[in-house]
Amino acid sequence: MNKLLRLAVYLFSFIFARGTLFFAPIALANLLPTRSYGAMEWAHAAASFAASLATLGTAAALPLIQLNRSAKGTVSGILIHHLILVGICLLAMCASFFWNAVPAFQLSLVLTSAVTLQALWSIQLKTAGKGEASLLLDAGLFALLAIVALIAKYFEVIDALQWLMIAASLYVLGLFGMTAKSLTEQLRIDKTILYRATLELSLPLMLGALVTIAATTSGRLVIGYLGGALLTADYAILARAAALPIVAHQIILVAKFRHLYKLPDREMERVMLVIIGCVSCSVIGLWIVSPMMGWMLGPAFFKAFHSYTLPAILILSQSILWSAISLNDTVNTRKQTMGKILPWSILFLLASMPLAMYLIRNIGVSLAHFVYVHSVVMLLFYLVQACGMYVAGIRLWRSWLCASGSFVLLSAIATLIYS
Repeated sequence: MNKLLRLAVYLFSFIFARGTLFFAPIALANLLPTRSYGAMEWAHAAASFAASLATLGTAAALPLIQLNRSAKGTVSGILIHHLILVGICLLAMCASFFWNAVPAFQLSLVLTSAVTLQALWSIQLKTAGKGEASLLLDAGLFALLAIVALIAKYFEVIDALQWLMIAASLYVLGLFGMTAKSLTEQLRIDKTILYRATLELSLPLMLGALVTIAATTSGRLVIGYLGGALLTADYAILARAAALPIVAHQIILVAKFRHLYKLPDREMERVMLVIIGCVSCSVIGLWIVSPMMGWMLGPAFFKAFHSYTLPAILILSQSILWSAISLNDTVNTRKQTMGKILPWSILFLLASMPLAMYLIRNIGVSLAHFVYVHSVVMLLFYLVQACGMYVAGIRLWRSWLCASGSFVLLSAIATLIYS
């Protein structure tokens, strides 16, 4: 009975938190003016990228330290680094008022601090076995922004981005206080801070996360640069809806977070196959019902889906690769082989991204062209990542073939049906 009760609590927390995280961006798309929503999505994408770069992977190193998978680094070193980063963002924010920076850039600075601290505490809670709390925290930022957007809509506020910025700043202030308090307590435990050793442990993890974000979630940044705010808004609403299959990935990953750092390699691949299979089935299910989901996801999704049906299904199929790439990163983190894989991934992105942007410009900037090119880049990135892992001595053939095969098959079927 206790196990069933814990399972019920976890599933309720997961459904509530992920439901909030899924519907909040959809609500923002319907509540905000199109240009404001596009600017907000660009700011969040820029913040996610900047946070991954500036944190230097210290949050990802947290479970390695706390679960005794590495003797390098200390928790206090991780906390100090995050507090320093937030301080830098605050100084940059103050400076931005003197050169009249655009609101989207200022919002990105605030969101960088929010994403940084939220990711830190989410990992801390999962490492401590508090998956339910971490799920609720993950949904906190977008839930707050959606509530503020609803209030701004009610009062017919013209400049809603300013309201979002104030709300995000208050969110950062709360997490900053929690982090400072935790650091005070941790300094009583850690005999030395070992800040440099912490960075040496985390740096390969940061580079790995940065490269993964560049391959999977930088779509909003690139399409914003190429096509402007309106095209970014259409892409973002489809990408947000397409993230629904990732729920199958997250529900298993969060529940088994601690165990993923302790499981034998063979058992780890079995978990990977289960996750990839669940995500693939979820993609198929959502594909079938997506034409009928306009009532649930709002007019912004309905308009974007019916205007770009084939790109929408291709973006939906990309969820399989998002899941598979994330699982590869988890394996490399736990085996501490990220440094061996990075040269493969970085060299591929340095070569492919400029080529992809050049190709899109020449064939014409449109949502369909961008999604096709981005899909090819993601698939090749995943295969190159797998090659690097193979050279590093990691053999996960079944999961690699399952993920790439499922994505190619569903993309081909979609192209035949809708082209």
